[in-house]
Amino acid sequence: MQQIHDADVLLLQAITLASKRKPATIDEVVVAVAMIQPRLPTEAKLLEAFVRLSSHGLVLAQGEGYTLSTEAQYIMAGISPKSDANERVYRIKEKLAAHPSAGDQTPVQPIPLDLSKAIIAWRASIPPLTKTEKFEARKEKEKEITRANNKAFGRPGRPRTSH
Repeated sequence: MQQIHDADVLLLQAITLASKRKPATIDEVVVAVAMIQPRLPTEAKLLEAFVRLSSHGLVLAQGEGYTLSTEAQYIMAGISPKSDANERVYRIKEKLAAHPSAGDQTPVQPIPLDLSKAIIAWRASIPPLTKTEKFEARKEKEKEITRANNKAFGRPGRPRTSH
């Protein structure tokens, strides 16, 4: 493959997870993506990943679902789900880079409206934040704003004192 995006790796992992026994529906793929990475990529990035991977013959449409081709299963073989997430991404990208660029397959992708509905349904299923989670999120946001302001105005962080 030519250029390998993080969404490609994420989609391969999600379809691997969701299509163990049968082809995964788009709802199951979205849930699997969220299990791997709670911060979902944009719909456009997921749709592009479907097109890229399917045009290289790695993702197949079967009935109402999606599954990995034999080549994609070979790429995912030997990737331990218990290993570090960064290590998994690196190994998958490494194998994708070695995959021959045969972009002559007919691309498949979910209907954009179906993907939008699946993402909305997944977001609606998330329980609301607790008071502690809201407090921590607000605290983290304030830290980010402070860092950005310090960087914008050329102020370093706290000066270090040497002893």
